Amino acid sequence: MAAVFSSAPPHPVPKPPPFSASHFSPSARLLLSPFRCRNTFPLHSPTQAPAFTAGAVSTGDWSTEHRLQESIAILDLMESQSIIPDAPILCSILKSCADARSLRLGRAAHEKALAAGLHTDPFVANNLLLLYSRCGLISAARQVFDEMPARNVVSWTTAISMYHNAGLTHDALNLCRLLCDGDAAIKPNAYTYTTVLNCCAKAKDFELGLKVHDKIVNDGLQNDNFIIVALIDMYTKCGKVSHARKVFDYIPHPSFEAYTAMIEGYSGNGQPKEAVELIRVALRSAPVAKVVTDLGFTAMIRPFIMETALRQGQEIHAHIIKFGHNPGNKPPSALVYLYEKCDKMITAYRLFDELNVKEYALWRRLLSGFVRNGFYAEALMVYAEMTSFDHGVSHSVVVDALKACLGMMGLEEGRQIHGVLIKMENLMGSTSLSALRQLYSSCGEDEEALKVNGIIGEGNYLRKRQVNQS
Repeated sequence: MAAVFSSAPPHPVPKPPPFSASHFSPSARLLLSPFRCRNTFPLHSPTQAPAFTAGAVSTGDWSTEHRLQESIAILDLMESQSIIPDAPILCSILKSCADARSLRLGRAAHEKALAAGLHTDPFVANNLLLLYSRCGLISAARQVFDEMPARNVVSWTTAISMYHNAGLTHDALNLCRLLCDGDAAIKPNAYTYTTVLNCCAKAKDFELGLKVHDKIVNDGLQNDNFIIVALIDMYTKCGKVSHARKVFDYIPHPSFEAYTAMIEGYSGNGQPKEAVELIRVALRSAPVAKVVTDLGFTAMIRPFIMETALRQGQEIHAHIIKFGHNPGNKPPSALVYLYEKCDKMITAYRLFDELNVKEYALWRRLLSGFVRNGFYAEALMVYAEMTSFDHGVSHSVVVDALKACLGMMGLEEGRQIHGVLIKMENLMGSTSLSALRQLYSSCGEDEEALKVNGIIGEGNYLRKRQVNQS
């Protein structure tokens, strides 16, 4: 594969230092010393997981709630003096309640709207719909929507977005069809069409997406950038890459959002070479630094991961370092995937260790990569980190950990994992038990291997005694 950046030689990627215990987090480093001394390695550390902060789960601050309470109190005072609030006042309060996700005060405002006879006002009803949808009361929101004497484009868009955001794609698509086949007087706007196209993409409903595209052209909105990106995403999610490329080619000057959608569409449909070619086109359209920043690291790196094209991926990594456009000076997780896929495990772990947020999928890839490349001790260290931070384990994770035990003849570590299998029977399976049996056999523990073999033969994974007990 040709070089990605042809204008200048790539900035050299710093050579990583030899792999050592310093590459691991402090909690894992505490476990490393006894392991290197070849005592039993404690895989399941009692280290407490990082606690959540109260602010991370807060849905609204106290001052907002206090202001809303004062607003409801003013409505009470107006009611006591036989003063009827008008629609703009109720809309303002309901919108604030919706923004704050304050269901209790929102319901109080709803009662005031009912008392004033303004609950059927289109603007008030739209804010009621917004309130209940944001608070997760889907049925109450749908009741408001159904009882509206007159719906406008905001009503339809809010209702469709509600179902889409709640993962109720079938209900969202039903409303989309009603909107497309319904009153011609209601003309969807760009936001409405974008929401509808996102629903079509999620459900892979190509026929409805095609129908919506026709309506977009008829309404003259085909040049809106948000709609263009949504159309490309919809067609590629439906597997219609050629349709997406026609939309892309129709644009005289594609935005970087459109480039990103098309590149990710190619990658998602198993066409990395086409994605790489489009990256080259983007690089010719603007300065390299701007392209690297605006396209997004993941979109640029993913095709090279699929092609296992290490050199081209390293060029992008070098430009990230050279131009200093790395957000927060942290590496993108896509680079971890690239180096792991290309079996550059030391670099992959160094980049992984610098990430602020470590996705579970990345932990799994590192564990698998270390095992694949024969770094069995490091694989068990990653496994220990996963359990120490309460990331949980899956069947595939257990299998990889057992493979690491087998690779280094870690009998005692294998017994620890076997103990986990007994406590969490959902992790037991033919693959994990076969790996455990192979470990015991290789370590000369034939009796224990036979016991595991008996469990496999009987197919009963429950209430079995631990192998290390007589």
